Order: sequence, then C-alpha cells, then structure tokens
Amino acid sequence: MELWQMSARDLATAFAQGEVSSTEIITAHLARIDEVNSGLNAIVTRMDDQALAAAREADEARARGEALGPLAGVPFTIKSNIDVAGMATDCGVPAFKESIAPKDAPVVERMKQAGGVPLARTNLPDLGLRLHTDCLLHGQTINPWSKDHTTGGSSGGEAVALATGMSPIGLGNDLGGSLRSPASCCSIASIKPTTGRVPRVGDIPPDSNAVMMQQFAAEGPMARNVGDVRLGLQVLSGEHPRDPLSMPIPLEGREGQKRVAIMAAPPGGETDPRVAEVVTNAAKALESAGVIVEEVDMPEYTQTLDCWIDYVVGDITVGFDAMESMISESSADFLRNTIEAYGPINADRRIAALQNRYNLQRAWIDFYADWDALLTPTWTQLPLLAGQDAMGGPDGARYMIETFRPVCPGNVLGLPSAAVPAGMVDGLPVGVLLTGRQWSELTCLELAEHIESAGLAPQMPMDPKP
Repeated sequence: MELWQMSARDLATAFAQGEVSSTEIITAHLARIDEVNSGLNAIVTRMDDQALAAAREADEARARGEALGPLAGVPFTIKSNIDVAGMATDCGVPAFKESIAPKDAPVVERMKQAGGVPLARTNLPDLGLRLHTDCLLHGQTINPWSKDHTTGGSSGGEAVALATGMSPIGLGNDLGGSLRSPASCCSIASIKPTTGRVPRVGDIPPDSNAVMMQQFAAEGPMARNVGDVRLGLQVLSGEHPRDPLSMPIPLEGREGQKRVAIMAAPPGGETDPRVAEVVTNAAKALESAGVIVEEVDMPEYTQTLDCWIDYVVGDITVGFDAMESMISESSADFLRNTIEAYGPINADRRIAALQNRYNLQRAWIDFYADWDALLTPTWTQLPLLAGQDAMGGPDGARYMIETFRPVCPGNVLGLPSAAVPAGMVDGLPVGVLLTGRQWSELTCLELAEHIESAGLAPQMPMDPKP
C-alpha cells in the first residue's frame, strides 16, 4: 500500500513505530497532489516548504525520544475559510485574498498540537454559501466520481482531496450540511459536532457575528473512514478561551444496545427511491450489528427546515447587497433565487423562528428519550449536476434546499450528525446521516462504523474517474 492510501491512524502508528519518517509521508502526499490535483482543483494553496520543514521537526523530535501526539507526522488539509497564521483566509473571493490571519484558528492550533502537519488549503464556494464548490477566486472543484456532478458544498475541496488520497484527514465547517453534503457526494466520512463541542473562532473574515453563524455553524473533521473522524474529533474537542460557546463536556459514548429511528424518505419533499433503498440497506447493516431499528414519523421534522430557512435566508437577505459585489454571478443567482423563493423574511418572522427553535429543541429532546439516533439520507436525491444549484430560478432553489433537508436538524438544533458512505447508484456515491442527541458524537460514530463495516460503499481512496 502506498503512503497516500493509508489512513491517518495507520500513518501515525507507522511514524511512531519508526517504520517511516514524516518527511516520507509528506513527500508522498505532495507527489499525489502533483499527480491528480490539476484535474480536480481541490487544493488551491500549497504549503510545501512549511510542511516539509514541520516534517523534519517531527522526525527530529522522534529521534530525540520526545512524546508524540496522536497525529504526529501526519499531514492534514484545511478549508480556505479557516484561519492559518500568516496566510490569507480568502473564502474563495478576491475581496479577501489579502486577508491575512494573525493566528491559527483553534482547530488548526489543536491539530498542530497533536503533531499534525499542515499540508495545503482546500477549495470552497464563494463565502461558503452554496451547494456546489465553485468560486470566483479559485474556480470549480471537480467530483472525482463524475465530472458532470457536484462535489457538494461548501467543504467540497476538502472532500475531494480526501477521497483521492491527497490528504488523509482535514478540517471543514458546516452551516447547512457543509461537512456532510460533500462527504455524501464524494464517498467519505465526517461529523458535524454538537454546537460548543469544537471551538469555532476566526473563520470567515471579518469574524462573523451573524445569528446563523453563532447558532448553526460548527467546525469538524473529515476523513476517508469513521475511525479517523473519531480521532480528529478527539483532537479538536474541548473548551477554548476564544469561543464563548465552547463547552468542557466530556467526549463519551453510551454502553448497551442502541436504538435507531429511520426515515428512509423524510417528509418535506420528494426522495429518490434508489436513495431510500440505500438508507434501508444501511438500516439492515445496523440490525445485523445488534441495533434496534424502527421506522418513525416525526411531525416536527419539517419544521426544522422551515426554521433553518427563516434564520439563514433572513441573514442572507440582510447581507446580500454587501455580498453581491464579492461573488460570482452564479453564486449571486443561487442566493438571489433562494431569497425570492422564501422571502420576504422580516424581523417578525425571524423573531418567530427564534421562539420556534426553542420549541423544536424541546420536541427533539423528547424524541431522543426513546432513540439514540435518527437515520436518514444525507441528500434525498443523487448528487446534483455541477452548477445545478444556481439554475432554475426560485423553483430550482426550493428543489435544492428540499434535497438537503435531512442535514438541517443538526444545524438548527445544534445536534451531532455523522455522515458515512452507504452505497452507489449509477456510479454516484450516496451517504447517510446519523443525527443524535446533544453530546452523543461517539454514539453517532459507533453507529456509522457499523454501516461502514458492512462494506456497502467502495474502498477509498480512489483514482479520479476519466
């Protein structure tokens, strides 16, 4: 097996045991970037010199017998709206290409403290506000499974880099599925943690205080397998003095038999029957692992999408005039269509959404008294055509948002939501979500690992399809 094909955990073990140097690991991944990135555009800023220097430091630390962190010598990649000291946090737009971060974001800081080696920055849509990864500054990222279909967004560059072996583990963020949608479209794993589990400071210049960012956004790990996602979460979790919402809650699982509710075709829109079948197969994998699985009907489910719309589209409406001059025409079309589809969202409607959010949180707490997690598709349709999110006017925007409606409870309610590959349909990957009660990340990942172990999805990494 080539070094670029190995998991983050296996690389860390091989390095710690002296089987390979960090310099060799980094060099192998840089060579993989040379080999495949020109046809994919997942990596948009390389850090070769810094990465090789950090690798040499790791090699020297090991030679001195120093204690090694859980990611010692292992490369990681970073979405381009997460601060890296001394580099631009460009968010995919020319307006921020000189926005130099004075310090690392806490998530970058923690990966480095664990011994990880920053390797490169990955692509995203303009300002991270789109379902397809295409931006004015860096251009479009290509899905390695099909050039005609989207990578998802907004952590699409990260997902493609991981899927094709350019990186073993990476950092993304999620306001409306941005860690989980690209995972589904590219056949990798990720988790959106509980709000407050992982500190979120400094991304999106200037550091945003929009209501939707404060309440819905989360930083999280992405990788090719659930075990590496778990390791990344362990490294990233915990209170941080720069984030007033971060919490010192222990990262713990729950013993005993698990109970999972399933919605193979969630309410609120259409579901492709082939996608529903993938979810059903994932449920069978859970049952084979001893998990109790039952179909449920939850009346409050569709209300979470309505609440997400009122928050997010409300904030986008307020900021659209300022954003329009920064972003591409296709990104502006997507936002404009979304505003037209769901607006106008005035102050009264936004206050009502705030009140409704609390009621929804209470309803879901009651729901989780009986269940450990809710199993749904990540998207209710196959990966969309590249750029389709900006087409079709307001009706097209409604279709796009209805397609990703299963991701919304995680953001609206601040719940952990793990994404795992679960199958292929017509050569395209399909993923599922396990959304759990607050602070139940390890349970969500345990369940995701059962699905992964069933072998329903292809082994990764992959070579890009022609």
